[in-house]
Amino acid sequence: MDVFDLQREYAYQTFHNVICHDEHIEFKEFDECVFRSCSFLETHFRGCRFLNCTFHDCEMNLIHVHNCSFTETTFTHSKVIGVNWTDASWSKRGLLNSIHFSECAINHSTFMGLRLRHMNLTSCVARDVDFAEADLTQADCRQTDFSQSRFLHTNLTKADFRGATNYAIAAHLNTLKQTKFSLPEAMSLLYGLDIVLNDETVVT
Repeated sequence: MDVFDLQREYAYQTFHNVICHDEHIEFKEFDECVFRSCSFLETHFRGCRFLNCTFHDCEMNLIHVHNCSFTETTFTHSKVIGVNWTDASWSKRGLLNSIHFSECAINHSTFMGLRLRHMNLTSCVARDVDFAEADLTQADCRQTDFSQSRFLHTNLTKADFRGATNYAIAAHLNTLKQTKFSLPEAMSLLYGLDIVLNDETVVT
């Protein structure tokens, strides 16, 4: 019997070292729960609700989140790779500041078209992640590696990319208003523009 077959609602519980691979967890509610060193590889979550939950040092690669909702949910020191977050259940107001990643690997995931305002994505590895047409207004993306990630028609108003690396953000194809960057990485913003850069010193 699966550890989550016992009841539908879980509140203020801490789960240690739970191993649940390629299983189905459906229509469960987790309020103020903590998951530590758990493994949910290829697990199918369906219709689940996570409220004020924390996942620490967990393996969650290739999980499915069909019709799941996440409110003030934090992932730290975890691998959450290959997840299609567009399958989750989003309110009309979007994700708000409901989900946070810190020191995580979220490679090969997609947030395409989602409203991710105030999202925290700090000190992470986010390689080959699709943020096209997403709203990242006031998102905190500091110190994150964005190698091969896709930004296209993405709203980056007041987002913070200081210390972030390897991003390819075309200034004319995304919304950049009061967006924070740091040098030298910010020089990459010029590459898509029809300008000529010359680093030679002009002698007069």
